[in-house]
Amino acid sequence: MKKPYSEEKIGLRIEFNTIRILLLAFFLSKEIFSQIPINGFCRYKSFSVEPDFNSLLSLNYNNDSYSDLILYNPQLKKLVSLSGKPNGSFDNNSSSKIPFEITNVQNLVEENKNIKRFVFTSRQNHRVGIYSIRKNGKVFLTNIVKFNSYPENLSTSDVNHNGKDEILISGSAFNGLSIISQYGRSLKVKKIVENVSFSQAVFADLNSDGFSDIAAFNVLNNNLVFFYNDGVGRFSQVRTIQMDQAVSSLHAVDMNLDSYTDLIFVKGNSIVIMYGDFASSYDSVVTIQTQYHPDQIITGDFNKDGKIDIAYINKEEGILSIIYSKGDKSFYPEMIYLKKDKISNLIPYYSKFINGIALISSGGNLYTITNLQSISNNINISTGAEPSAITFFDNGNNGIYDICYIDNFTRTLSFIIRNTSGIPSLFYSYPLFQDHKKILVDDSDPHTKIFFCFSPGKKLIEILRVNFKQNKFDRQTVYSPGQIEDLKIKRTQNIFDNIYISYIKNGLLGLSIMEYRDYRYLFTNYSNLASNVYCSNVTLQNGPGVVYWRNDGKFILMQQIIIGDQVSGNKTIYLMKATDSLSIFSYTSHLYNNAQESTISFFNKVSRNFALISNYKNPIKINKSEFSDNFKVDSLAQLFFGAAQINGMNKLFIYLPGKNAILRLDFLNKGRNLTATKIVSADNVCNYFIKNMSFNRFFLVYTDQIDNCIKIKQL
Repeated sequence: MKKPYSEEKIGLRIEFNTIRILLLAFFLSKEIFSQIPINGFCRYKSFSVEPDFNSLLSLNYNNDSYSDLILYNPQLKKLVSLSGKPNGSFDNNSSSKIPFEITNVQNLVEENKNIKRFVFTSRQNHRVGIYSIRKNGKVFLTNIVKFNSYPENLSTSDVNHNGKDEILISGSAFNGLSIISQYGRSLKVKKIVENVSFSQAVFADLNSDGFSDIAAFNVLNNNLVFFYNDGVGRFSQVRTIQMDQAVSSLHAVDMNLDSYTDLIFVKGNSIVIMYGDFASSYDSVVTIQTQYHPDQIITGDFNKDGKIDIAYINKEEGILSIIYSKGDKSFYPEMIYLKKDKISNLIPYYSKFINGIALISSGGNLYTITNLQSISNNINISTGAEPSAITFFDNGNNGIYDICYIDNFTRTLSFIIRNTSGIPSLFYSYPLFQDHKKILVDDSDPHTKIFFCFSPGKKLIEILRVNFKQNKFDRQTVYSPGQIEDLKIKRTQNIFDNIYISYIKNGLLGLSIMEYRDYRYLFTNYSNLASNVYCSNVTLQNGPGVVYWRNDGKFILMQQIIIGDQVSGNKTIYLMKATDSLSIFSYTSHLYNNAQESTISFFNKVSRNFALISNYKNPIKINKSEFSDNFKVDSLAQLFFGAAQINGMNKLFIYLPGKNAILRLDFLNKGRNLTATKIVSADNVCNYFIKNMSFNRFFLVYTDQIDNCIKIKQL
């Protein structure tokens, strides 16, 4: 059916007589992805260091309460020492030239548990040596041993309980296994086995007698070989375990804290744990499939829950991923924490007050992930690879606001639940079909939250209804009839919201109303509303409708259509002379904090930018000189409408990339004047919100599209 209007040449087609059912998918109640107890392990810091360093070592050369770092590069023949500081940062103390290309390093623990020395291998120079470190960070060579083959990997342990670490040497091109013992200032080399190559070898108490044995991987036969220690440092081969492929990153760790040494290693795209027991059988094996090949793994209790977790990096993708332990030899799904270019090495990073992970990038960056103690000014959080769209919700409606964001890299909707102290405690994620630019939330129910994910210019809308208390969700996907211009939701008596969409299809404006009835969305579609449209917004004032800007060739018109018992005529609110090189972006909400909706429109011209605000009765043109080229608004991601103080009125906030700042707009003199006040500096903002994340203190929370993290700044 068509209804002509005097102002329009385009007819209106109303498709409510034949209600169509949109695509529904996965409308099943099921468990959400596991709630992962991160327990505050998410504080992210980034430091600039000298480029081309690709490995690091943690120690404490100045004997204070904070861990220090040594950076090195095999080709540079140079070490850089960084002294740890109380706030988790580092001072660049000194650099030292060394005569050898370092392949691998390992700490040497002193009798008093201090770490002031480290042992290194130099594969190219056929050498193993020990460096001591002065309090100023300078290193000096104390011992050196030369081999006829190529030493590569290291493991250290006090094998005969004399108070001094022995050093186990292995390598894929090294002749057998050798142990270096320390005697005063000299070193003594003992060959354990010859004429065979072990790519990996570690000290491990395999038979639980209190003495360190050896587990080594024979690279030619693809088997794991056990050598037992007789208690005085003599080793004999007692067992082999056949493998179906090569292994790497071999470690000896008590993974389940049962006092038996376990073996953990990488095999293909998996991490394998062989659990020790009283019989030294190593028959209990758990294989964890990983999303990427682990180039290097470390272990530690990162979330401080008393269980040993696993972290790994994949160098090709630049991924840091953490696999948290559930206990009882089971693990949560892996959680990608970071994605950075040129990541090359990671280590556990501990000190008196800090617990975490440190990573080095050869591009000149050092990264740390540590435990977050409180929400304060300038905190960075990393729990994903590429966070983009972000918003907040209140799980339990307890006044502690939680965070929801979309990770573009994993294409997931992720949730960070905070505990009563405001610390991120639990992490959830759920896969999406598309990357989305916007998240709307129905936050009315205490435990069941509804999330609407969509992108302007696209059609797909993904709706997740999540019950965090019961750990259940349902999901639906629906499609807009055309490319989404604006989307609003409105709670009804049903368990879902009605959805209102203004869209463009075949160059024509339409309005779609999706109502939730009988466990599905049904829609009424009003198409062919207008042509030559710049932008449009849904309005729910006096019934659903659409307000939009269009060009009729002579004028640029702001017009409105309201859908009630019958469709209203097309009302012209404002018009101006048509001009070239113009773009318009508009936003509709209760901008004056009253019952009346208003629309603010941002006009972007080559010579000048200006704004116009209208409540559909008395449009007011705001022509401000400070609307320079930097004052340009053309994306919904630049806007946030909300309060910035307790019991304060909602304000419109704008992110201006050209100014690297968030501005607050204030409407004065009944809207005839507009002031723009900078409230906080912010770079590389992808999406943001403003909320009281800590009692009565308000913060800017945003995703940084360069640093790929969530940043929190107090206003």
